[in-house]
Amino acid sequence: MKYFLPLLLICICNISLSQSQIQASVNQSATHLLSLEKKWLIAEFALDTAYLSSLMDPTFISISDEGVHNKQQCLQSMYSNISQRLKDSIIIDSFNFENTVVNIYENCAVIILTVHTYGKNKSVIRDRKTRFYDVWIKRNGEWKAVSSQGIPITE
Repeated sequence: MKYFLPLLLICICNISLSQSQIQASVNQSATHLLSLEKKWLIAEFALDTAYLSSLMDPTFISISDEGVHNKQQCLQSMYSNISQRLKDSIIIDSFNFENTVVNIYENCAVIILTVHTYGKNKSVIRDRKTRFYDVWIKRNGEWKAVSSQGIPITE
């Protein structure tokens, strides 16, 4: 009996250390995933489809007002849309994330965020908000996007 209390205290300390280590790992993953989301947008605006492709799982599916697209169709659509914006002198100067939610379930993550973009349409200042629902999975130690849905927010 005299060993029970110290043993119980050691077990409780180990459990609480383990929980804090798990939370630290989750926080680190959430930060990394938001960094990938930011890099995604930078690459999209730069028409860097090679980098975007590296972030996507082969099974990637996107849903937008244009329909449902697989990975290749999505990349082609992104390239066409951004290319057309540039031709039409629609320039995005900057963006920020708002209302971010990152839920991680072991090797799967669901991210909900609003992207607020700022720019010019033929020298007229404009801003736009789009809400995204993105799903990522961890394969071979790397996060890969498997699904994305973007909805423009009209205010």
